[in-house]
Amino acid sequence: MNKLMLAVIALMLLVLISDFTSRFVQGEPQANNSFNSQTNNVQPLPLLSQHAKQQLTGLFSNYDKVEPATETEQGLNAAKQAAQTGELLSVFAGDLELKLKAVIYTTTPYALIEQTNINTQQTQLVKYTSSQSVAGYTLTIMSNTQVALSKNKQQITLVMYQRG
Repeated sequence: MNKLMLAVIALMLLVLISDFTSRFVQGEPQANNSFNSQTNNVQPLPLLSQHAKQQLTGLFSNYDKVEPATETEQGLNAAKQAAQTGELLSVFAGDLELKLKAVIYTTTPYALIEQTNINTQQTQLVKYTSSQSVAGYTLTIMSNTQVALSKNKQQITLVMYQRG
């Protein structure tokens, strides 16, 4: 049994050495690529005719015109703010955009509302409990994904995400 085991080990070593030399030891290069020599052909690129150049210039001339940037109005004006009703992802109140981020149920439930100043783009997360005033609206926590905002006859349901 010992002689058979030694013969198998010797045969395996020969196979491993043969595999190693065939993979990693090369006698000659596989390809004859010599990029350092000056034998590469350098061919000039074809040039456009004057007529083709004029056609292309004419086609793309509309895209060369610089258009002045149009100022987009940020937020909503007072009339549109007063018209906000229903289920919304964000509410505009004055210079603030309000987004519901979380409703936390503890001994006193509270809502985390992200307030973004639309003029300065500064954002802050503010904690509100039920019946507190949020930018002129009265907040009422309805569920773990929505709160109600009311002001006079305006009723808004602020939700964290749209339902499918």
